[in-house]
This record gives sequence, C-alpha cells and structure tokens, in this order.
Amino acid sequence: IRHWSPEERWYKPGVCRVVVGMSRFIMQTLNTLEFTHRERWEEAFTHQGRGVLSFSNHVSLFDDPLLISNLGATHYDEVRWIPADHHNFFGTSLKGALFSCGKCVPIIRGAGLDQPGFNFLLERLKAGDWVHIFPEGGRTREADARLRTPFKIGIGRLLVEAEPIAIPFYHRGMEDILPIGSSRPRAGNKVTVHFGEHSRIDSDWIQARALSPDSPMASWQTATAWAQERLEELEARVLGSETLAPA
Repeated sequence: IRHWSPEERWYKPGVCRVVVGMSRFIMQTLNTLEFTHRERWEEAFTHQGRGVLSFSNHVSLFDDPLLISNLGATHYDEVRWIPADHHNFFGTSLKGALFSCGKCVPIIRGAGLDQPGFNFLLERLKAGDWVHIFPEGGRTREADARLRTPFKIGIGRLLVEAEPIAIPFYHRGMEDILPIGSSRPRAGNKVTVHFGEHSRIDSDWIQARALSPDSPMASWQTATAWAQERLEELEARVLGSETLAPA
C-alpha cells in the first residue's frame, strides 16, 4: 500500500509522543474527561501474551487520537494500532508518514476483509498487541449520536481468528468537542467514558452459536452480533442513567 510504513523508525515514538501530549492537553486541560469503571480497562491488559481488542462508538473525526490517547498507554510499543481510511489518511506521502507514526493502518473501503491492512491488524492481535476499532464503520451522523447498526463484520473476524480480550466502551461528549464540519477542537466541554466488562469469546463459544458452524462467515457474523449487543447494552445503560439523573 502506497505511503504506509508500519516498520519501526527512530522518529516515530517522538512524533507519537507529541500527538499524545497535545491530545491529553486538549482533553484534560481545555476540557473535562471523566471515566466510569476505569478498573475494567486496566484489568483487560493484565492477560500476558494475549491481544486486547477495544471497540467503541464513533462520533467525531478525532475520537482518535484525542480520546484514545487518554486511555493510559504511554510507551510507543504499547500504543494501540487502529484502522484508518486509506483515501483520507494515506492519500499523500506526507499524510502517510504522519499517520504511520501514529500506528494507523490503511483500510481500503470496499476491498473486503482479505486485504493487507486488515490482515496486519489480525497479526498484531495474535502477537499480543492492542488494537482499537470503530465497528460502526464510520462516524454517526445522527443528531443524538446514537450507534449506527448493524456493525461491520470486520470486528467479528478479529474476534474469531485472534481470540483477544475484548472490551467495549461508550463515550459521550466528543460530538461537542469536535462536531461534524468543525476543523478545530472546542474547549469547555465534558466527555465521559463508560467501560464495559472485558471478556473473550473462544472457538467453542462460536461453534455452539453460529448458524453454520463450519462457515467462517457465519462465525464472523455471530461474533459481530455479540459485539454489537455488548455496545448496545452499554449505550442503553449510559443513556438510561442520563435520563434518570437529576437536572
């Protein structure tokens, strides 16, 4: 893939460190960032040798890196890998160099799941790395920032073939920091991040629930539905607690 360089380079940790620092300043100094059940997030990374697949809703162009940079990983080797649209983020050599420093992986829309970028993400999970994915396949355009469903099947393939520790989280407020159409982050807003339970679905679990146990596609669909249910349940709890909160 043109303009993508996943190889190690001496300058990459420095560039990434600058972006993480700026993101944390925007989120924690210019705005307010609060976590619910942060201990669940920390626990997900205690399983030695097993990759972690986090997944969340997607409401802002800069959910990553602004929000994801605040989730704890500071050493470059521990920073997440994340899929990114090939056209928007790797269209030029400059963009490619910058986003390669941020451990973004180009995904070509419409090219299916058997493509270099997606296979690379799968390899990183199997190697024990952290990968984050937005399973909606793009930012929500809804006024109330609700989840876009059904989820894209890519998350199902990652869950089935890598068997990572999976942890969902649902965030509120990023749509105010960088609304659709805005090019600069805003200040004075509050973002809340709500973590779900971390878990792992293995091949036996999938085989018992897939409509066609011998079909890889059926297994991916089953795992995708599982991930969608987890995030929808989390969204329902978060929105329900907001409705019940005193004015």
